[in-house]
Amino acid sequence: MNFEGIKSKGLEIGHDIQHRVADQWQSDAAVRRSSVNVGKPERIVSGVLGSVLVLLGMRRPGTVNRLVSLAGADLVLRAACGHCNVYKALNFSTVSAHEKETRRTLAEPRLARKSAA
Repeated sequence: MNFEGIKSKGLEIGHDIQHRVADQWQSDAAVRRSSVNVGKPERIVSGVLGSVLVLLGMRRPGTVNRLVSLAGADLVLRAACGHCNVYKALNFSTVSAHEKETRRTLAEPRLARKSAA
């Protein structure tokens, strides 16, 4: 096999790896979309309240203030991800049907674009 053959084989392998990574990313994105169980209004309130708690907890040193900051950080994370483990354990969701439909609609063009490539 000459240099050009090795080079083209390497490009084929790189192309295959790129498609496998893209496929994995798409499936991971689908799982992330399906695991959202906190609705948009609740996410906004969680983000604002969590930010306030983080700032209040950072004002003074102490164990209680650190716990307040951790609770606030958890609320900020909940707002950012849209996932609540307590809701998952209770099989509960505050995501409206309209939000679910919007998520589904936004995901379709990405999948169509990927399959066209």
